[in-house]
Amino acid sequence: LVGSIAFGGFLDRYGCRKGLMVSYMATALHFFVLANTSSVALLFLSKVPGLLSHPFLSCQTAISQLTPDGPERGLALGRLVTAFTLGGMIGPAAGGWLGEHGGFFLSPKIAVVGSLISLSVSSFLPARMERDEVRADAALVMENGAEPELNSDEPKLLPWRERAALMCSLVGPMVGLKLVMFTVSGMTKSADTVVMKSELGLSKKQLGTLMSLQFAFMAFNSGVLLGPLTRCLGGKASLVVARCLPIVALAYIGQAALRAESLNLLGDMSGLHQTYIFLGVTMFAMVFRFSMSTSITAESTQIVPKEMKGTLLGLEHCMYSASRIVSPTLGITLLRDVGSSALYAMCAAIPLALLLPWIAIAPRFLPDRPKKAPGDSEAKAAVSVQMRRQAPAA
Repeated sequence: LVGSIAFGGFLDRYGCRKGLMVSYMATALHFFVLANTSSVALLFLSKVPGLLSHPFLSCQTAISQLTPDGPERGLALGRLVTAFTLGGMIGPAAGGWLGEHGGFFLSPKIAVVGSLISLSVSSFLPARMERDEVRADAALVMENGAEPELNSDEPKLLPWRERAALMCSLVGPMVGLKLVMFTVSGMTKSADTVVMKSELGLSKKQLGTLMSLQFAFMAFNSGVLLGPLTRCLGGKASLVVARCLPIVALAYIGQAALRAESLNLLGDMSGLHQTYIFLGVTMFAMVFRFSMSTSITAESTQIVPKEMKGTLLGLEHCMYSASRIVSPTLGITLLRDVGSSALYAMCAAIPLALLLPWIAIAPRFLPDRPKKAPGDSEAKAAVSVQMRRQAPAA
């Protein structure tokens, strides 16, 4: 919640290579303390380095700088989510096996080694992460065999207040919409678990299995379905969001109808069969939520200046963390007070309420951009090389 904003500014100031190195160093330190914990105080102390451990944020920022504007960036961000999701699936199972056969401290010791390997790999990344700059640096290395010097004329980082004001003016509506949908998603996710356990009667084992299947489907969605679906929805963030909002609302209406006792849509089905139908509607909503969220991230990183991409993504991570603090409590409270059907109906009303304002204001801050010529990036790289060749003479 706190570290992501500060670390986003760090990425803008010092670059993604140093950001990844600091992240993996902090991760290694966290697991080192955890592997040598002998008291509750040390257990809490091991969390302190986490303030600087932001590898996912660093990777997102690097991708936003290395990929061209347009659909390719959204696809790359989706593949990144797939990689982290697969890690989230394999890690707990591997950690459980290691804990059972080698003790509780074996997993963090192995994690220290893995973090240090990641740190060493990150040190070989280019100092610059801007796509055309990387190409220009590569051309200079091939020609001269020397590492290019960093340009001293890079734009200076604005103070935080000025950056925040500029981001609000450029991408405020998109960031605000993501915050609202983060909160709605958190409310429904917390309610889903309670509904499947308490109302549909799933055992802990069944619930754990279904949650693992959700993670697997999330990886498949971000790695395979995201690209074709985004193209079908129009490709541009303005169209994707305008079409995803009513679809997500329709999915929540479906969940509300399934849980409405007066309708009794599922009849005398067993709890497990009811869960399959309920979970199918849940995953349907997740597919379109993710497409909408990724399109917004890809579009917003095109709008803000390149030296503010880390700050923007750090702000998104902060908002996501804040929503995860508030939304589960809000969701469970509403579930207890008004019931599951009414909760999902309320969640359906929110994206519907956002639809018309989005359609009205999106053209103002998401203007159509002319398509780049096929050789545009190569031309930029050639110009950058030429300028650096002439720099010493100047």
